[in-house]
Amino acid sequence: MAKKLKAKNLLKNRDFWVVIFVVVLGLSTGFFKDLFNPSTKSNTAYLEIDFGDQKRAFEGEIIQDMSILDAVLASSRGGEIEVKYALINDQTNILKINDHTEDGLSRETWTFYLNGEKIEAGEIHKIKIKSGDRILIKFE
Repeated sequence: MAKKLKAKNLLKNRDFWVVIFVVVLGLSTGFFKDLFNPSTKSNTAYLEIDFGDQKRAFEGEIIQDMSILDAVLASSRGGEIEVKYALINDQTNILKINDHTEDGLSRETWTFYLNGEKIEAGEIHKIKIKSGDRILIKFE
């Protein structure tokens, strides 16, 4: 009987309803969204390498002034991928990624895309990335 009285008194208490109202309002407006999903503020980019017969994907934190080449090299270290490149006359030349070599004998080359737009492969050491960027590298 005492528990029923406490419950009835609680439901009549104005402060109880104010707290309930604030919680419901906060949830409905998204005020508490970062409480349940803290990763949305992270500074990350996504990189995918399409070898034609297989794909490798990476997601990681970016640092200030990070270039596409920096992201490729960081992913190669973390994902045990062999990347060979040369910087000649301020142009990046990707020579090899794993067993896929750009040797000039075949028409297949490494093509780079940033957020769906094709970019010049020779410029990847100059192009800076930002949070949310998507990098695609295709051997085509």
